[in-house]
Amino acid sequence: MTDTTSSDFPPGLLDYFAARERQRAETVNRALATLSPFERRLVREAAVMGYVRGAMAGHLDGRQGREQEIPKDATILVEVVGACISMDELYPYLAAASEGKRRRVTKSRRWPGE
Repeated sequence: MTDTTSSDFPPGLLDYFAARERQRAETVNRALATLSPFERRLVREAAVMGYVRGAMAGHLDGRQGREQEIPKDATILVEVVGACISMDELYPYLAAASEGKRRRVTKSRRWPGE
C-alpha cells in the first residue's frame, strides 16, 4: 500500500473534501438542533450504546476480544447521526430533522414500513 500525502491530491479536490466535511457537520448540527432535548438524549444514549456494543463484539475493527479505545460520547453521536442521515430510508426521522423538519410520529402517521 502506498502512502499518500496531501500533495498527491489536486488542490481543488482537497477544497472539495473540506467543504463536504463542513457540510456534513452542519447537517448533523441541524438535525440535533431540530430534536427536542429528550429526543437528543435518547438518540445519544442509543448511539453510544450501539457503538460500544459493536466495539465489544469486535464489529468496528475486526479485532474481536481485543481492547480498543472508545471515543467520547459526542464523537460517537456525530458519527452515528451522520451515518443515519446518509441512510434516510432506514432512519427517516433523523433525515427529516437534518433538513430542519420536525414530524411528530403518531399512530395515524407512522413512517412507511412500520
